Amino acid sequence: MPLEAIAINSLDTPLIKKPVRKNELSERLHALYDSDDAQPSGAEVLSLVEQGFKRGQCLYVGMFNDKPIAAVACFDDGQTDAKRLQYLTVHPQNRDRAIDAKFIKLVYDAEVRKGVREFVPADADIHRIMSEYELLRVKG
Repeated sequence: MPLEAIAINSLDTPLIKKPVRKNELSERLHALYDSDDAQPSGAEVLSLVEQGFKRGQCLYVGMFNDKPIAAVACFDDGQTDAKRLQYLTVHPQNRDRAIDAKFIKLVYDAEVRKGVREFVPADADIHRIMSEYELLRVKG
């Protein structure tokens, strides 16, 4: 099963087909962020994301074999039509395997289909990926 980028606007979204626990998605995302030294704690990121949900923002979750292996917040700054991508994390076993770039490209494609034409990468890794693959602005 290929990597999928799925936009969610609730941590209760039933992404995991056969969850073992009630809040398994939230717990797994929390652990994913906690395992990433480049990001704030899972509690902090998920709190910010949940606040964003109330304003219509979303979190893209990278699903592979029914497990979340990547995540990135997609925020609207409310001032421009650009989307701010922030808090990119990838499961430790998938780091340094270009999963981050593939995932960002999937998120980019999904947002472009929604009409987004400009992106603001909010951290160095996202900026590097989007610059390298020329994904900061839609051409044409």
